[in-house]
Order: sequence, then structure tokens, then C-alpha cells
Amino acid sequence: MAQRKKAAAAALPEPTPEREALIANIVEIAKRLSGQGLELLQEQAKVVEYKDKIEAFNAQLNVAKAEALEARRKASAPNYSVTIERTEDDFFLIQLDDVRVFFNLEEMRALTRTCHRAKDPAAGSRMLYRWFESERSDLLSDAGINSNRNPYLGELYDLITSTYTVRE
Repeated sequence: MAQRKKAAAAALPEPTPEREALIANIVEIAKRLSGQGLELLQEQAKVVEYKDKIEAFNAQLNVAKAEALEARRKASAPNYSVTIERTEDDFFLIQLDDVRVFFNLEEMRALTRTCHRAKDPAAGSRMLYRWFESERSDLLSDAGINSNRNPYLGELYDLITSTYTVRE
């Protein structure tokens, strides 16, 4: 019971001169009303109070919904983690977060040449995108890459240029 009173007190609006004047005006009007008028005023006040509670609850619900949506969005956002693993039989597994695509040795050499021909990471991303479009579009579709500005391509470029060299 004490907690309910504290919660109700905390929910009251801050007293302002305008609010105090409105309350005084309502009290003066109420003093002049008959019994039936007072009952109507009381019912209307209860309706307005209930409406205020519903609006406050809806505002809290909207905040909670927005926070939950943001949390889901963050949880489902990719990390743009890129790894390359070489298998014992000279295949390469390129992994972009949860997407795994196998490449043979010749494809990996072509990717390495493509990356080392680029003058900077942006050019490397563009060249990788074009190479995947023409040679291995499955990686693009599986990883949801739809432009040469996708962060996966930049990460892949960095990993290839820092790990592999072009063989003549």
C-alpha cells in the first residue's frame, strides 16, 4: 500500500502556477455545482485520469518497443568478420561471418592478383566485387553483398594483401 502511494505521488505532475490556478478554478466551479453536476464532474475527471494513465503506459510501451527493436537490430547486425582457411588439399575456405565459400587454388591466386593490382582498399573492394560478379557470384549472394562498398570486401582485401603474395 505504501509503495502504491509513493508511485502515485511520483506520477503527479510538477506543481506550477498555471496548474495551481487550474485546480483552484475547478474547485470553485465544483462548489457551485448541484449533486448531479458533481457526479458528472467526478466521472469526467476519472475518464481524463484513466486516459492520462493509458497515454503514459503507451509512451512507456513505445520506449520499450524502440529499445527492443534497437537491441534486435544490433544483435542481427553482422560483425564483418572475414577469415581465410587453407585446407590440406589446397582449397581455401573464405568465411564472412557465418557464410562459408570454398575456392580452389587458381581462384585464390586470381583473388590475390586482383587485390595486389589495386592501388588502395577502395579500388581493391571495387575490383573484388567485379571479380566475384563475373567469376563467383555465389559469394555475393550468400553473404548479402550488393555493392562494392560492402565492408566485407574491404576486410577481405586487407586480409588477402596482408597474408598472400603474388607468385610469378
